[in-house]
Amino acid sequence: MSKVSLKHIYKVYDGKVKAVNDFNLEVDDKEFIVFVGPSGCGKSTTLRMIAGLEEITSGELWIGDRLCNHVEAKNRNISMVFQNYALFPNMTVYDNMAFGLRMHKVAREEIDKRVREAAEILGITEYLARKPKALSGGQRQRVALGRAIVREPSVFLFDEPLSNLDAKLRAKMRTEITRLHKRLQSTFIYVTHDQVEAMTMGDRIVVMKDGYVQQTDTPQNLFRWPANKFVAGFIGTPQMNFFPVTLRRAEDGSVSVRADGFSLTVPAEHAYRIDENYLGGDRDVIMGIRPDDVRPAKDAVGGDAIKAYVALVEELGTQTLIYANTDEGALMTENSPTAFCSAAGEDAGISAGQCVSFRVDTSKLHFFDAHTELTVKHRIPDCLATARASGGRLNLLGASLALPAALADRLGEGEYAVAIPSAALSLSPAGIPGVAEECEELAAGSHLVRVRCGGARVFVLSDSAVAAGENVALSVSADMLSFSADGREVVSAVPCENRLEGRFARVKEGKERNHYVELDGARLASPYEFSRKMYDRGRSIFKKKLAFAFGVNDAVLGEEGVPVSVEEVLDYGSRRYAAVRLGSQKLYVAFEGQLPADPCITINFDRVRVYDSEIDIRLF
Repeated sequence: MSKVSLKHIYKVYDGKVKAVNDFNLEVDDKEFIVFVGPSGCGKSTTLRMIAGLEEITSGELWIGDRLCNHVEAKNRNISMVFQNYALFPNMTVYDNMAFGLRMHKVAREEIDKRVREAAEILGITEYLARKPKALSGGQRQRVALGRAIVREPSVFLFDEPLSNLDAKLRAKMRTEITRLHKRLQSTFIYVTHDQVEAMTMGDRIVVMKDGYVQQTDTPQNLFRWPANKFVAGFIGTPQMNFFPVTLRRAEDGSVSVRADGFSLTVPAEHAYRIDENYLGGDRDVIMGIRPDDVRPAKDAVGGDAIKAYVALVEELGTQTLIYANTDEGALMTENSPTAFCSAAGEDAGISAGQCVSFRVDTSKLHFFDAHTELTVKHRIPDCLATARASGGRLNLLGASLALPAALADRLGEGEYAVAIPSAALSLSPAGIPGVAEECEELAAGSHLVRVRCGGARVFVLSDSAVAAGENVALSVSADMLSFSADGREVVSAVPCENRLEGRFARVKEGKERNHYVELDGARLASPYEFSRKMYDRGRSIFKKKLAFAFGVNDAVLGEEGVPVSVEEVLDYGSRRYAAVRLGSQKLYVAFEGQLPADPCITINFDRVRVYDSEIDIRLF
């Protein structure tokens, strides 16, 4: 097995400079993973931590079933291909490829066999007697690959191996590395700043910026469903066009997009994934559209047309790039918010200075919050529905449901806006009736089902496929719903996680030294395994301000443990929660049965996540 797991990996340099922040990734056996991002984003640092060339500040690195945080690089059974080849100039190609095996005391006959097999795979058999100075750049890169192959590692690591090659050779080597992966059937982790390499080579791509993972997905999903503006602009050539706009929902369900110099209409059948909170016309939004989806058309009029002035035309043979601006007075203005690029065919017949009509494929528009830059057009959107509470019942999604006690106590009779996350819904044998409109496969064994319930559309995650037009029933987890009236939240969803501030303490009690987690003066005895993990972070752990996070099901409300005061009981029928106060900090605990007369809590420390509050990194 050559599976690689990175669990909450951090790299912090002196001066509290965080190069990598909370990196999480499961690399499957034989998968080709690509890390991509601009210079300084942390991709090479992450690769070097996997290789053992950089120390991991916090987190766990598993290669196969082995924890490798403190395993030396030479013992990790990995091979790395560097950007600058790193060949010994005084050795022949044969000796360069054999060097690592000789250091591991491999038999001479086995070395010769592996070197010649690798040379045959890479087509460099005739160069085995040459020295690196007698080889071209592409041939040297093949030698570096060969040196990695002969090790027969469980994981191959590539640190921008093609960046020193010219464009033609880079394209050829890209194909060769992809073919090599299919032939060797090994796990490949590849670092590049070139998004074309990432899109054409990777099974999945990890997009990074400023040490954070922005999104991890397949190339097509990154292209179609970018999580934020950065991913949208980084993935795809030419780069996506961006415009500041406002959005407003029309009575027919369509969405009007208004920008400086033009307006577009997104038909209702393509607008249902847009977050309803942004459709009032009063929030700043960034619209994105790819150049391939903006094409010149003489007859372009109406809600999918833009009229603009051509600033520059680039003829690329099979493709023509047209740079235009809806503002004629800003044709030569750098970073103009009204400028865009259009990709047309080879015989566009357009020249600079012309006023041209462009047709926009409004089904492929992307929208991002102007401040957070996060997408507001979601692949798995939440639903914003209208509900009415009356007579102890809730009319929601075209069905009448019994109000659980937790909602009946807090909702008066009237109409509410209800936010329904997809996680709150599931397919069930009985429940709210609906009709499946569409079923999309997200991954193996995971499907996204679009369901029409009453007058609303909702999205449900399902383990099995559902045919379009099939009648289905939905169950809803009321504890995940939030209710608003007049723009004010009346009832919020029950938090799924608690996070409490505190510290780790060692206390001398008689002749013994005991360990505790202190939370607002309350002491919870620290189990041995939890204390051991704390000591692994060094003795300075006693001086740190820490945060302890755990789920609502990871604490037990009973008669033993640390005393707490119960502020509120939320009874959702099948689920009950207690809002309790521990000192000045509030937390939620799921419980069954009756409340104890003198309530106390105990925490399952096997499920607790610990953070260093000062530099905001997860310790374990």
